[in-house]
Amino acid sequence: MATNRSAYGRKSQSAPLGIKIICVLGALGALGSLLRGLGVLFSSPIGLIVGAIVIVFAVAKLAVVWGLWTLKPWAWTLTIIVYGLSLLMDVFRFFTGHLAAFFGIVVGGLLLAYVYSKRDYYK
Repeated sequence: MATNRSAYGRKSQSAPLGIKIICVLGALGALGSLLRGLGVLFSSPIGLIVGAIVIVFAVAKLAVVWGLWTLKPWAWTLTIIVYGLSLLMDVFRFFTGHLAAFFGIVVGGLLLAYVYSKRDYYK
């Protein structure tokens, strides 16, 4: 799909509705993760490591949803990386006995498939 450009060479289109919905839900999820990461951060020495990782992923997800919403070219690639890693972590959690991670696998897989189908918006 060709992108529409204004007379100044900037994209004049906006993100599709599905991407906007993903962004809102992703931002809410990232804020929740940020709070969880802060809660775990000072709970124990291992919590320090786990909390830091959760916080880094939460900040990365906030950057991703902002980039997706504003159609930044780097956002598509970063989305595939960040949410792909999250999907792998959910698969690991599922196979280590956390059956609730199945929900994350389904949602993460659908999210990646949808964002992948909209890659033309981010060129």
